Amino acid sequence: MSAPGARLDAFAALRGGRTLSAPITLELPRGSVLALVGPNGVGKSSLLAALAHTGVASRGSFSAAGAELGTLRYRDRARALALLPQDLAAPPELTVAELVGVGARAGGAADPAQASAAALARCGIAELGARRFGTLSGGQRQLAHLARVLAQDTPIVLLDEPTSALDLAHQRAVEETIRALADDGRIVIAALHDLGIALHVSSHVLLLERGGGFAVGSPAEVLTAERVHATYGVHTELVTAPGGRQVLVPRDTPAQHAVLSIPATQASPHTPASAPDPAPAVPPPT
Repeated sequence: MSAPGARLDAFAALRGGRTLSAPITLELPRGSVLALVGPNGVGKSSLLAALAHTGVASRGSFSAAGAELGTLRYRDRARALALLPQDLAAPPELTVAELVGVGARAGGAADPAQASAAALARCGIAELGARRFGTLSGGQRQLAHLARVLAQDTPIVLLDEPTSALDLAHQRAVEETIRALADDGRIVIAALHDLGIALHVSSHVLLLERGGGFAVGSPAEVLTAERVHATYGVHTELVTAPGGRQVLVPRDTPAQHAVLSIPATQASPHTPASAPDPAPAVPPPT
């Protein structure tokens, strides 16, 4: 199910009545991948939860096809966007197939069992269908919830650190899944700590800075060595690997020193790069 396009209009997540960033206005055409990046604690997860209306308040609007998603009925919103959260919770006695079926039913699948089986296969975990969720490793839980999101089959997909618990092979598989979703016309908004993945899969980058500022634009516009150093306190250089993949490599700064030297002062005001011309929690199984 492709997305017609989405728009954030003066949007900001709230925490304790305080906005976590300057108001964000951004157009996302169909097939966009927005990488949401920034240091720990700047509000990436809160922004995703606010977009999905899962317990985090917001200001501004998030709309698709002319409809403000926050005003939709719960069931309609569950058919418009799906969320992979960081908190990979589920009843431990639930089987993986049952968990994925929750997403399929929330998305209105005509045949939830078939949609679930296809999503499990797409994530490479078909053999886990009969396993109880409580017996899974952290990486397996992440893949099970990703399968739930895929089974929901929504035009907008929100992913919070989708590769954080995965081995290298599964990280690459998730990257390919993100690109495939975009190629299918969907809009993907993914919070990522790995800037290399952001460079590789995204069409747009939204960099949240300490103090509430942000920068938005293409990966090349936003993820410059200068801005990465200003935001993370780490000197990097952009290296092109064999095959053309670009990666940001830390330079001349030990990891421990880099962490300790991250500035705690307020970031510079919002000076965005030119912007180019993203599931609510699903209901319990019934």
